Amino acid sequence: MSPVQMSGLYYPNKFGLITLKSLEEVMGKNGLNAILNLGGLNNYIDKYPPDNLEKGFDFAELTSLGVALEEMYGPRGGRGLMLRAGRATFADALRNFGA
Repeated sequence: MSPVQMSGLYYPNKFGLITLKSLEEVMGKNGLNAILNLGGLNNYIDKYPPDNLEKGFDFAELTSLGVALEEMYGPRGGRGLMLRAGRATFADALRNFGA
């Protein structure tokens, strides 16, 4: 996959951190590293975004994660993993931010 071209629009770093931790919870450390490599996001291997609300996690990086999951596991498998990771992300966000 080609390198990620940044969009210039950003999510808060905390959102990126929660998403990556949720994917790690669902797929395991090695599975997440494989997806990060495939998605051209090598900079996040063993170095997640900081736990703050500063906008620094580009929209294109989140898209790249979804594309890499679909490329590795196919449309159905990738969608299933993203749904599971999304549910874990939501649960973690509720824990951190409250209802």
